[in-house]
Amino acid sequence: MWQSFLGWNLIINFTNLIVWAFVVKKYPDFVYEKSNYWIPIKRESFNLIHYGGMGIYKLFIYFFLLVPYLVLLIIN
Repeated sequence: MWQSFLGWNLIINFTNLIVWAFVVKKYPDFVYEKSNYWIPIKRESFNLIHYGGMGIYKLFIYFFLLVPYLVLLIIN
């Protein structure tokens, strides 16, 4: 049960990460304008927050989903 849960969670979170990266890379001005409407921020800070956030999100996916999934795969 846990292996299935972690596997689906991995797929959903990696899909979310890929969509986030695609949108920020393909339409940076659109995302910046929408974000800047709510919270005024410099472009450099915007890029730092998004790309840094993607890196941290990817690390969390690896440590909290991929590693436990692989451990369960190995022990079963």
